[in-house]
Amino acid sequence: MKLKSLILKNFRSYKDVKILFDKSMNVIIGQNDVGKSTILEALDIFLEGGTIKIDMTDFSKNSEGGTIIIGAEFMVDGEKEILIDASNKTKLRDEHLLNNDNSLEIVKEFEIKNEKLQKEKVFIKAQYPKEYSNEPLINMKITDLKKKLNEKFNEEEVKDIDKRTNAEIRKALYGKASNEFEEIKIDITKEDAKAIWEQLKKWLPLYFLFQSDRANKDSDADIQNPLKSATKIAVAKFEEQFNMIKSQLEEELTRIGNETIDKMREMGLENTNSLKPQISNKSLDTLFSFSLESDNGIALNKRGSGFRRMVLLNYFRAEAERKLDSDENKDKDIIYAIEEPETAQHPNHQKMLIEALKELSCKDNYQLVLTTHTPEIAKMVDEENLILVSKVNDVAIINNGGNKLDLIADTLGILPSIHPEKIQKLKVVVCVEGYTDIEFLKNINKNIIDFKNIVDLENEAILMIFLGGASIQHYVNYNYLVKLNIPQIHIYDSDYNQKDTAKHYQYQKYLDKVINSGNIGYLTRKAEIENYIHPDLIKSVYLIETCFHNKSDGWLEEWNSLDLSNFINQNVDKTNKDIEPISSPRTSKKYIATELSKQLTKEMLEELDAFDEIKGWFEKIAELINK
Repeated sequence: MKLKSLILKNFRSYKDVKILFDKSMNVIIGQNDVGKSTILEALDIFLEGGTIKIDMTDFSKNSEGGTIIIGAEFMVDGEKEILIDASNKTKLRDEHLLNNDNSLEIVKEFEIKNEKLQKEKVFIKAQYPKEYSNEPLINMKITDLKKKLNEKFNEEEVKDIDKRTNAEIRKALYGKASNEFEEIKIDITKEDAKAIWEQLKKWLPLYFLFQSDRANKDSDADIQNPLKSATKIAVAKFEEQFNMIKSQLEEELTRIGNETIDKMREMGLENTNSLKPQISNKSLDTLFSFSLESDNGIALNKRGSGFRRMVLLNYFRAEAERKLDSDENKDKDIIYAIEEPETAQHPNHQKMLIEALKELSCKDNYQLVLTTHTPEIAKMVDEENLILVSKVNDVAIINNGGNKLDLIADTLGILPSIHPEKIQKLKVVVCVEGYTDIEFLKNINKNIIDFKNIVDLENEAILMIFLGGASIQHYVNYNYLVKLNIPQIHIYDSDYNQKDTAKHYQYQKYLDKVINSGNIGYLTRKAEIENYIHPDLIKSVYLIETCFHNKSDGWLEEWNSLDLSNFINQNVDKTNKDIEPISSPRTSKKYIATELSKQLTKEMLEELDAFDEIKGWFEKIAELINK
């Protein structure tokens, strides 16, 4: 389950907000003391990371009512079968446990009574059959379910229903309900529903919070916390076996204890009637620990803060590689939350760290949440990854409006990065979606002489910037250039395939605006830049037999609209270590556009019916330069 949103009410500086999260990378931006760390700590409380404990001081002074609410939405596969009670597996969708966005929404409420924080209550917020909304079936015991079954079905109908499991009875009852639904909160902390909450918790992401202000104690907190998380992940692999052994051990110890008591009673010893075996145990992850020791005798906590933070970086790198080579926790998502990762790092190390974290966030099952007030970090990530926090009258605000990038640029003081001397020479700005598109165009321009003879993209009169999922630096640069009235050429993926027709028309509408403003705009004739890579190159790298190698009738039309990165990820032999990394569609997309484009030839583009199209782009750039 990936985190989709966080809901905070009456929690510290947050009065009532909903924070949306990207499924991979999230960077929370804002000035000091606006509430960035609060978001990370609220997640720790909700996901029971173990670092932060809620108390009365967390109650907002701007609150309305006497309850702190921390809720979260999760992206789920509603068709996936999971065990949510003591009976057989079922689906969240079939149990009507999803909200109106088809997400799993769980809300924790902490009520305040008599100036004391009460024990948390946990609810599922769901679109539920109106007929059962007053008494949700998911909370009912099997005896009560059978009773309701007899109320709804006649004797003949009941015979065909499996009455041995809760899930099957509920399924039958839901089938009898009308199609009227309403939003309800299902209390899963009630006695009869506790088992459901315990099962659901097993599917929630693992959460690890790394704070920026840890004390440098001999316990090496900066080091030990990530290593502790590594221990927790590692032992999860053996949890099932451990629980089985633990159960057998408890049974054996109980037997020994009872036999000992029986022998004492045989001797007529007094005060034996009250004796009974008592067994205590610890969770598996607390039984083991490991550390890193310096061979020169200097403790890690005595090393520089920058070095300690680099240990954290390389823990992530190692963890990512381990994940690639292992199937453990394949169904478990992991959220890493890091406060100010740039702390105590040289600028070069900052860049290394963020790039490593970005790469990690692209892996399956990983989600990252970072905080920063540093412009350089904000410049390195895309717009959809940025979350801006500000404060108005001591109330924290999440800015999701259309001017978000303007606000971020203003908040962090981000200025155009274009050198004044460069401005004087600029004749045209080429705007594309992403940096891989820039690499593609530069590579084919350099390696195919026909294109280079038309125009050299290394010409100082040309500036290439990407705007799709724009980084804030490119956004600032672009707005600056617009004011200078420098001619623009926009080249965007058409995304013209059966799945993305809506996206295609969205881009067309945007390009119409570009053209109406007096600039030049193109939508690619193929779905994406990757579709301009010849199938022979794909086959040579990924060894996919079905990669249109024979080029039968109609192959080109299909190739033009193919989602190539997903196609590769679905068909490649991932066990073959000689094949280029394909940990995700995003990774393969990057390799295709930036590396395989270097091998493209004029003949390959002609066979793809793409040579003249691309030639037209370069001719238009040359025309604007020579005006």
